[in-house]
Amino acid sequence: MTRPDHPAKDLRGWVEWAKGQGGQANFASGGAGTSTHLNGELMNQATGLNVTHVPYKGSAPAIQDLIGGQTQLLIDAGTVLLPQIKGGKLKALAVTGPRRDPQLPDVPTVRELGLGAMESVGFQGLVGPAGLPRDVTERLSRELARVLAQPEVQAKFAAAGSEVHPAGPAEFEAFVKGDNEKWSRLIRERKLQLAD
Repeated sequence: MTRPDHPAKDLRGWVEWAKGQGGQANFASGGAGTSTHLNGELMNQATGLNVTHVPYKGSAPAIQDLIGGQTQLLIDAGTVLLPQIKGGKLKALAVTGPRRDPQLPDVPTVRELGLGAMESVGFQGLVGPAGLPRDVTERLSRELARVLAQPEVQAKFAAAGSEVHPAGPAEFEAFVKGDNEKWSRLIRERKLQLAD
């Protein structure tokens, strides 16, 4: 996201704009080590930029300073930013997920813009204590999938800007492991400090 008066029409245009700013471009985050920080660093890595990170104590003050013009970009969850986008206070430049957001159908994905290395998604999952019996794990997974398949549940998630993609225990474990490896590698390669 950026301000509505920013000249970039999409994230590819913002990246080109940032390259011409002589190192003065910046991005806001909800704090060092947050997903908003890591997604900005992922952008830096994927584009060859070195845009300055401006950490805040949470997304709300980061959004306010972006709206106020103190910062120039914020990568955050659609659920957090959708009200400002719909209200015309912010402009969406790209979606980092693999598909366009149904709430923002005209906003391209990073992959569509040739920035597929920036692709990332936030997720939620149900976990239990280590050593949970397999039959219990499987039953909980089946019951959760049954509830999540209900149209009214999916509608509530959609209204909040989220999608439902149930995964079984093995698939979810593999996803979490791959996601952890991706972010660990980024933190090492960018030599990131994860505390203010």
